[in-house]
Amino acid sequence: MSKLKNNLLLLSFISFFILSEGKSQTSSFNVKPPKDTVFIGYTEGKYYLSHLVKKDDNLNSIASYYGTTLNLIREINGMTDSQMKANKTIKIPIPYNSVKSPVQRSSLEKYSYIPLFYKVKKGDTVYKLFRIYFPRDSNDIKKINSIKSNIIKIDSKLLIGYFPVQPIKIPSTDIAVKPNRNKDSLTITSDKSKNVLVTISGAAQTFDSPFEKTEYPYVLSNKIPEHSVVEITNPMSNKKITGKVIGKIPPGKYPLDILLLLAKNDASDLGFLDLKFFVSVKYYK
Repeated sequence: MSKLKNNLLLLSFISFFILSEGKSQTSSFNVKPPKDTVFIGYTEGKYYLSHLVKKDDNLNSIASYYGTTLNLIREINGMTDSQMKANKTIKIPIPYNSVKSPVQRSSLEKYSYIPLFYKVKKGDTVYKLFRIYFPRDSNDIKKINSIKSNIIKIDSKLLIGYFPVQPIKIPSTDIAVKPNRNKDSLTITSDKSKNVLVTISGAAQTFDSPFEKTEYPYVLSNKIPEHSVVEITNPMSNKKITGKVIGKIPPGKYPLDILLLLAKNDASDLGFLDLKFFVSVKYYK
């Protein structure tokens, strides 16, 4: 039954790869603001984001998400305590050098960066926008927003770039909110029926998993035996996760030197933001 389940999972992965590859070759990049569009503002040399407060928001989670502090949020908004009203917009101070250029993001960065838009106000000019407000990436901003003249309409929404965000944390426990997956249900010692513990290192890459939630991380590899329980470590931070190899890497799309493929959520748990990274892997052979 377990083997049949793994075969079905592998088939789903391969089908998903084929479909996504076909889409990537036929579709072009379009700027589509998210449901809750995040706007960037500029005042006297300082940059800030406009955050619409929701019912369950609190300053701790907002500060953690945007990578800032409670004091800075209170200071820019003139707050005296942590009380906030739902449906009220507050300012979040940010450093402009943390904003990435508005060129197309990698598949992993789409989940760890949010798009920032600027809403053109009365009195804004092309000179102000690209010589004073956003001079660093002015050419990319013009190109991605198809700006070819010196006339910009008021209320136009311009994609300025992408800002890194962090997992939202619960203030009382300081535990990051993760997908509801019981990763503790699988350990490398559960595969100890085999005798030799193997350690191997190499390049890994992320893929877009067709499954939102899984019991534990699913791994694809051509160099590690199928059904192996693997302990994957980020050698820079020593963060670890345990997963299971459910099949081989589909041929043709990925470099031959890739040791394994890992879902982007699992790569994020290890602290990786890049599409390709280096891992150390243990498994019993």
